[in-house]
Amino acid sequence: MGVPVKTRLINGFVLTEYRYGEGTALRRHCHELAYFSVVLSGSYEEHCSEKQVRHCDSEKVLYHPAGEAHSDKFGNRGGAIFSIELEPRWTSKLREYELKAEESIAFPHRGVSWLGRRAYQAFSDPDPSSALLLEAAAIELLYHLPWKHSAHTESYPPRWLKDVVEILHAEFCQPFSLTAIGQRVGAHPVHLARAFRRHHGMTMGQYVRRLRVDYAMNALAGSESLSDIAVQAGFSDQSHLGRVFRAATGMTPAQFRSAHRRSC
Repeated sequence: MGVPVKTRLINGFVLTEYRYGEGTALRRHCHELAYFSVVLSGSYEEHCSEKQVRHCDSEKVLYHPAGEAHSDKFGNRGGAIFSIELEPRWTSKLREYELKAEESIAFPHRGVSWLGRRAYQAFSDPDPSSALLLEAAAIELLYHLPWKHSAHTESYPPRWLKDVVEILHAEFCQPFSLTAIGQRVGAHPVHLARAFRRHHGMTMGQYVRRLRVDYAMNALAGSESLSDIAVQAGFSDQSHLGRVFRAATGMTPAQFRSAHRRSC
């Protein structure tokens, strides 16, 4: 079934990267858990039935319900797939919102491919904080399934969204999960992820990173060590602070501190 390269478990999601050799052929089989698959490289043909054959190439995102039978044949370059399996607790949550995905789905639009890439980037990031970004991307993928609630788009922010923002501002330096916050405000995590991005223009994980960088920028005006600032802002260590800070500002924390002192 492919060679597993790496696996992570995040709040009911089982995430695995698989590699397949040249011409690999997988006989007809089915999976116990429903899952998304993101084609990272290479290509393959998937046969779900005699009439349903899909050509799956790079960045394609597919959804398979639990127990669906299919076979696969990889091309002469082999391939790599990022799999996001849903543990039973997610399946039951989707039933609550009247999931209508009884057959496999190949998503045609680029927005889903972008989510798949973002999920894989977070999956590949060893920093502990990547768990929130990974969870948020996986939950947003769920939103694109054909379920009853997804047909409704809110023009105004739901009342609980203000509570979510207050929680993030008060606790951005602490580890937490999107699912846990959803439980605290009484919102389904899929609804929460989608509503947050719709009304704030970014995911919760990106919002938290921005809060942490803003905190670090203010703290760098003082004399505390970079390692202390990293811990206080919620980063795993000083190097983690450096990577995220530079990506956000174009400068390292030390360069930012020096520039601030010269301007004062």
